[in-house]
Amino acid sequence: MSPATAVVVLALCAQPLLALPVNAQDNSHRYTLQNGSDTRALRCPTHSRVAPPRAVSEEDLEPPDAEEIDELGQLLAELITDKPAPMDAIPKAEAIPRRIAIWGDSHLAAGSFAAELRRVLGAQGVRLRSPFLPLTMGRAGVLLPLRRHCMDAWKSELAHTARQTMLTTGIGMNALHGDAEAYLWLDLRNDAGEADVQSVDLYFRASPGEGSIAVSIDGGPEGRIALAGDGASGVITITGTAPISVLKIRVQQQPVVLHGLYLNYREPPAAVLDAFGIPGATARSWQQIDPQAFSQYFRAHTYDMVMLEFGTNEGNARPFDATGYRRMLGESLRNLRTVFPDARCLLIAPGDRGVLLPRSRKAGGKKGESRKGRAASQLLQFSVIHDTIFRIQKEVGASHRCEAWSMQAAMGGQGGAYRWLLASPPLMARDLTHFTPRGYQRLAQDLADSLGWKEGLAPLSAPGRDDAQ
Repeated sequence: MSPATAVVVLALCAQPLLALPVNAQDNSHRYTLQNGSDTRALRCPTHSRVAPPRAVSEEDLEPPDAEEIDELGQLLAELITDKPAPMDAIPKAEAIPRRIAIWGDSHLAAGSFAAELRRVLGAQGVRLRSPFLPLTMGRAGVLLPLRRHCMDAWKSELAHTARQTMLTTGIGMNALHGDAEAYLWLDLRNDAGEADVQSVDLYFRASPGEGSIAVSIDGGPEGRIALAGDGASGVITITGTAPISVLKIRVQQQPVVLHGLYLNYREPPAAVLDAFGIPGATARSWQQIDPQAFSQYFRAHTYDMVMLEFGTNEGNARPFDATGYRRMLGESLRNLRTVFPDARCLLIAPGDRGVLLPRSRKAGGKKGESRKGRAASQLLQFSVIHDTIFRIQKEVGASHRCEAWSMQAAMGGQGGAYRWLLASPPLMARDLTHFTPRGYQRLAQDLADSLGWKEGLAPLSAPGRDDAQ
């Protein structure tokens, strides 16, 4: 029996320490569990499941070569008939916001963009933490500020694809539905390997059923916690007899739907930057939510500044519907302003995007098709759409007191994806949609410059109510 298996068996055999139901009238309770002594590095169980093979395209695609990109550069002036939307200067901040949140798509989920913002602010003497932990771990392309996690048998409900409106969802715009054997193990120690989480607030979707979870800390005895309620969201606080290293949760009885966690550190952070990114996400997630229900997460943990980084996936629609996008964005920002009526708001428009070409073009391609015609019809199709998205974000955002900043403009405008691909080292990934880590770092630095976060700003404002807890 492996050490990891032994831990599981001991946990399953332990007698429950608690069996306290959640009050349907007030879904907020504190549960204290006995810490165990197992603080070894978290090891995940091994599974025999084999991931399905990745689908292979019928025709291999690749970025344009250097010669084609050079020819494109010569044609840009002729092909770009509309002058790119100007990116107005963003007012410089008088002080660094103490509490910042960003929701976005795969660009944010990759981790490098938010990590660079944290590094830039750290150089200003701001010690940032990320106390809100969305339940997006386990999704391809998602990197969270978490040492390690293990999970299985969860189904994700994504707000941006939901048909239901007025959706009650999690802090990361998703919810996890647990199957009968579902478990979630989290190593909550900091980068230095120290346990500095005093307690964890677990948000969930209450239900009329008898759903319950079993929870243990550092290999200690399990405690049973019922998640029954009146159908509304609830929150419980899990604390140990010592700071928490490893938190283990397993579904004991269905239904169990989890919405996210908030980490209460021994020393409340002086500043916060929370990033909530999901590959494939769109601003539609904000349109679908119940803003009153979503506001529950921020009753004690509000933000001074919120950013929405969306547009790449909206621009992938065929054909792109500018009128529909404008309407969706307006409804999304109306909900955002219901949740955050006073926070500074910034919309981050997508970067430039290129087009992959079939390898077979070098074998002759279609007769009579010139490179110039191909460049005009293909290579800038997403560039034009992304510029349109930025224009709409500027216009619609202004009516909701939101500023707009364009990653595409920071790349030099249309065609920037190809130029960044040829940079040394490359700043663009070879899919011509995403960026390399250096590319994300460059964009984060440009945004920080635009916001005035790299100019020796004033000290942080006075502590808020979070720091008084």
